[in-house]
Amino acid sequence: MKEKITHFQLGFLLFGFIAGFESMFLTESKLMKQDVWIANLFNTAAGIGLLWIISFVQRQFPNLNLTEICDKLLGRWFSKVLLCVYLLNNLETESGGFRAVSMFYTTVILPNTSSDYLIFLYTACSTYAVYIGLGTLARTNLAILPFFLLGFLVTCLFIIPEIQTNPFLPQLKSSLPNRVVGSIHLFTFTFSQVITFGFLMSRVENMKKIFPSCAIAILMTSIYLIMISYLTLSSVGFNYVQTSTYPFFSMIQMVKFGEYLERIEVLLVGLWTVLTLVYIVIMQYVFTLVAGHVFGISKMKPFVVAIGLLCFVHTSKSYIRTADHFTYGIKIYPLSSLLPCVAFPVILLVLTLIKRRREVKSL
Repeated sequence: MKEKITHFQLGFLLFGFIAGFESMFLTESKLMKQDVWIANLFNTAAGIGLLWIISFVQRQFPNLNLTEICDKLLGRWFSKVLLCVYLLNNLETESGGFRAVSMFYTTVILPNTSSDYLIFLYTACSTYAVYIGLGTLARTNLAILPFFLLGFLVTCLFIIPEIQTNPFLPQLKSSLPNRVVGSIHLFTFTFSQVITFGFLMSRVENMKKIFPSCAIAILMTSIYLIMISYLTLSSVGFNYVQTSTYPFFSMIQMVKFGEYLERIEVLLVGLWTVLTLVYIVIMQYVFTLVAGHVFGISKMKPFVVAIGLLCFVHTSKSYIRTADHFTYGIKIYPLSSLLPCVAFPVILLVLTLIKRRREVKSL
């Protein structure tokens, strides 16, 4: 659990973490349609701001990880309270990720397969990935991303003939509440989770390069999300995007290579599944680290299996109905995640600045 990674690997982990999970649903596009760029611009700025806060705090304590920094700044018991709040949010996020993947497969590809069976399979894979360590995960992510990006670029080229409408016009037609909800939703499921990467920053070899590497990853992710949103809107139409559960999947189904190679969506869905598992593995890895610190677990290997079982049980009992899953994701999760994902880093920043000020005065 102590293996170091490079800032380059951390940046690509962040890109794969966000791009893989969010691309299939495009909830913000359903709400905002042609105004979805507003959500992306807002989230780019908010994500980079949150990244700066967390990386700044980490640089002030280069010999400590974020859980130890919390203990130092907040005190042992108050730190444990806030870390437990983060753990609850992390577990909800993991369960939502497991349920989202199983829901997609049981709806579109494997309708006769039990969702619990798929969830158990995904949980076993993610638990094994956590067991073998962060370095292996980072290298695997680097190996997968080029194929994902290549498949996406090919899809972009071959979907151009299917474009029927200008997705950019007319502008500013979505209602203000939809713009707010869409922007918050995108932030909640993407860049707010930068706090999760804060727990990995102490594992990076060169901390000074964390911020530029991850900021570039955020910009790349924003460009990617904007491209898939507008390609989907222009090819399948606004109305279909609004009613479809998986509009991006519907869009890639339109791509065909002649008569014999028509199912490119199978390849992209496979890559999307792997990247979504990367998302889940990172959440589970950080959950294991933080829980081990909070509860004083010294032997982490057996603890990894216990966390995997916890994730399976929690997921199998959560979001059982599709409507519950989407209602929770749109109406509840954006609010419940504000404390652990936004307020928590801001509290650490304020306390760090106060501590620095006191040290300067003491000199």
